[in-house]
Order: sequence, then structure tokens, then C-alpha cells
Amino acid sequence: MNENCTIVIIGVTGDLAKLKLIPAIYELLKTKKLGKFFMIGTASSERDANVILEEAKKNIQNIDAEIWNTIKKSFVYAKLNFNEPEDYQKLKIQIDAIEKERGLSGNRLFYLATLPEHFDSITHNLSNVGLVNHTKGIQRVIYEKPFGNDLKSAEKINACISKVFHEKNIYRADHYLGKELIGNIALLRFTNRILEPLWSKKDIDSVQIILDENFGIKNRGNYYDQYGALKDMAQSHGLQILALLAMESPDKLTGEHIRKAKADVLKKTQITDVLFGQYDGYTKELHVEPNSQTETFFVVKLAINNPRWKGVPFYIRAGKNLKDKKTIAHIKFKSVECLLSKACPSDTNYLTIRIEPNEGFSFEVNSKKIDGDYEVETIHLDYNHENIGEHNKDAYAVLIDQALKGEQSFFISKNEVEYSWKIVDAVKQKKNPVYPYAIGSHGPKELEKWNKKNKIHWKS
Repeated sequence: MNENCTIVIIGVTGDLAKLKLIPAIYELLKTKKLGKFFMIGTASSERDANVILEEAKKNIQNIDAEIWNTIKKSFVYAKLNFNEPEDYQKLKIQIDAIEKERGLSGNRLFYLATLPEHFDSITHNLSNVGLVNHTKGIQRVIYEKPFGNDLKSAEKINACISKVFHEKNIYRADHYLGKELIGNIALLRFTNRILEPLWSKKDIDSVQIILDENFGIKNRGNYYDQYGALKDMAQSHGLQILALLAMESPDKLTGEHIRKAKADVLKKTQITDVLFGQYDGYTKELHVEPNSQTETFFVVKLAINNPRWKGVPFYIRAGKNLKDKKTIAHIKFKSVECLLSKACPSDTNYLTIRIEPNEGFSFEVNSKKIDGDYEVETIHLDYNHENIGEHNKDAYAVLIDQALKGEQSFFISKNEVEYSWKIVDAVKQKKNPVYPYAIGSHGPKELEKWNKKNKIHWKS
């Protein structure tokens, strides 16, 4: 599909399309990963195609005039009421005419950059008017996160879309899976003999997954106040990282094998303890209820009930308006028996995977201090991804490229979505207190007590 396709962005007037999706198409053209194509943007309001493109252009650095001109010549806008069949019929006529005029074969990629409550209606209408026609080209669909707002709604959406698309053509997006170091986790684990034999409860003490952000909700009150931090960050990003770190060895490091291995471990995972927080001033944000108890911070302890991980705690922490912005996974190994007569190591070995910033990974080992009398110091065996030259591609460019290629390992399967919602729903159905915390802090003051109870010291 990379060489010949029509790309339909539904919800093109939203921030996601202008900040990420249209710039991602530009990047794919620049890197010659996209051949003959046409792009149609749709949304429910009357808009001008050139205005949309100009808004997106602001998010592209060092723009190449020739590539941008190609996008301008290959983009149109069509008004689409998500619940109006007649609009879809008009869209079909328009797309059919464009494909015929430009010699496109009927390969179509639909990107639903809308809220999940529209997924059912859009999918149903795409099918009913024949915009999805599996006898004419390849038709695939990307559903943007979040996929539902609980297990029940996710199951309903899955039931609807499975009537229109085969699972092999369904791409449930989590942009974290497009990040370079997330994609590297499986390769790091399963292609290095020095790691996989140690990757179990026998040698690993605990795992920390940190998803801190140093900014607030950015005028996303309508969305965020309905979901909160746990649904926004744990159900997708946090549990996807956990699944990659904890899954059994897949039969092969390819799409369906990786997704099955992740689903298998999520099926055995549950949250055993939780702490919620809300940053000061959250209830004064635009479109937030004045008495809202929505959490903007959480920390959870999880257990994986299988032979490899039984008894090893996994922790996920995430929040808005914290001190730093970082996405990191720390794998803490168990201590060895200290044979030194004095100055035993104060900590053990860690493998740290830095997803952002400073993408890379490092392994901490204990070594003799130079000129020391068997004194121990920690040294870092470090790899920094940016040092190799070319910087990372944007995650959305990676996702669109992989969807066009038909590679699903960068996307979430039906079972993964439903198992993740089951884990989160078990917590959200309970009334957990929400503690205040200061902007720029590390979270609520109650976190210190929670850490002691759960015997965790967060590594920076």
C-alpha cells in the first residue's frame, strides 16, 4: 500500500491531525516511504483545505517547498457528519472519482482521529455505502487511542468493527509503540543471550515504569475529566510497556506472535495497590467540573500471576504537572551475597531503558573504585540513541508507515485492549481517595507512605 493508496483522515480538523498526522505524511514523503497517494480530510464542520494545511504546516520544521507542494496537490477536504449516511455516500463518489482520475488502485487507509464514541457509527457507515470494499484493493483502518472508555465499550466497538474489517486489517493505535526505544524492547530481550536467561523472578527483584509529565492537561478538559490519568496512561502506554517487558518469548518477533505474547501476560496481570493524586488548580482548568475527583496522578503496584513473574512487583507511575518529563523503565536485579569485609554495594544492578528524553539504555554494574581498597562504585554501560547520527522518526510516521506495510506488531490486538481495560476497570470501579499535590512536585505527600508500605524506592 505504500506505493499506491488513498489516505482518509476522519477528524482532520482536530489537534492530532494538524500536530501529528499531516506532518507524519510529510515525513513519509521526505523519506520516500510513500509513493503515489491522495489524502482526504473529513470532519463535521465546514472548513477550507488550505487553512487546514497551513495550520499543520506550522508543525513542520525546515519545510521542503517541493514536498509541501505535493501535499497541497494531493489533499482535499470533505464535510462529513459522522452519523449521516448521505455524507458517506457523497464521500464515496468523491473518492471513486479521484482514484479513477489519478490511477489509484483502490487501496485505502482510514485513520479515525476522533473520540471513541464515534467509532461504531463511522465504521458502520463506511461499510454500508461501500467505502470499504474488500474486493477492490486493500482496506485498512487505524483507530486512535483511546479505544473505548471501559471494558464494556471496548467490547462493543470490537464487535462492531469485526463485522466490517478482518482483524488483520484493524490497527488500534498507541503512539508509544511507534517510539524507537519501545520497539527496541523485544529485540533487546530476545536477541541477547546475556539478558533472557536472567529475565524472571529468579534474578529480577522488581520493575518500575515511569511516565512523568511536567505539563498539565493543555485545554483537553472535555476529554481528560472523563478519563483521568489511569485510563489515559495505564490502560495503553503503561500496560503496553509492561507487556513488552514481561511477555514470554514469542514464536517469532513479528506482528501476531508478539501481540499474542503480550495478550497472554496481560491476561494474568492485576493491580494490587493504587494511589491517586490531583494537581492543585486542576478544577479551575477549562471544561473541568469544579468539584471533579478525576485523578491527574497515579501509582500502581501490579502482580503477574504466572510462573515467570509470580512474586515480582511491577510498578507504574504517571502524572501531569510533575517536576520532570520522562518516560523510563528500570529493571532492578536481585542483589548478590556481599563477600566484601566492608563497604558492600549500596544498591544492585539496573537495566534502564530511556524512552524519552535522551533515548537509549544503560546497564549499571558495580566495580572496584580506581585506587580504592576494594571500595565499590557504580559504573554505567551506556548507549545513547542520538549518538548514532540520524534522529528518531516521529512515532506517528512510524505507525502510518507500518499500517501501510501491513505490520501489526506496532499496534494493539483485540485481546490486548480488552485485557487492559479489565485490569483498569477493576480499580476504577472502586472509590479511591484522590490526594492533592503541588505543581512541580513528585506527587502527593501520601506517596511517601505508600512507597514505604510497598517497599519501593523510585529510581530517578
